Amino acid sequence: MFRVLVSISLLLTGILLACENNSGEIQRVTHFENAPDEYTENLNMFHNDSGQTKVNLYAKVSHTSYEPKHITNFKDYLRVDFFDKSGDKVSTLVALSGVFDHDEGVVEVQDSVRLFNYAREQQLETEYLIWNKKDSTIRTDRNVLVRSPKEILKGKGLVTKQDFSFFEILEPTGKINLKKE
Repeated sequence: MFRVLVSISLLLTGILLACENNSGEIQRVTHFENAPDEYTENLNMFHNDSGQTKVNLYAKVSHTSYEPKHITNFKDYLRVDFFDKSGDKVSTLVALSGVFDHDEGVVEVQDSVRLFNYAREQQLETEYLIWNKKDSTIRTDRNVLVRSPKEILKGKGLVTKQDFSFFEILEPTGKINLKKE
């Protein structure tokens, strides 16, 4: 019995002494130069103020890096719901991809971009736009198409608030009336 205990003790001591944590080796095996610091699927991010939801951002896939700049890349699908002071959803922005610069407070979205205003039943279609969280503006310098029950407007460049209740097409190129007023 004594021999068995001595053998087990020697075996365990050998195992413990054989293990070493070489931080350089661990870093070499686990560090990837261009890998994001965070990877998230089905990200759901809320911005609340005084207990009221102001913005709800959903992304199918997100990659966040903190260095050299705090950036989150959204892939495969992105939806941003905007709410009024009463907590009612007033508009929604969707796109296939986007980038959030946390330091600047700017979200750039692209590919099949749509902005909906529910009360006015209007929709903006473009391929790229910038949402500035700091001043709640949305703008693009690309071709735009705005559809509503009354008309279809075309142009290049657009500025609006995130609720899309009022907008300005910077270079209008066409208007199609759908209903007589």
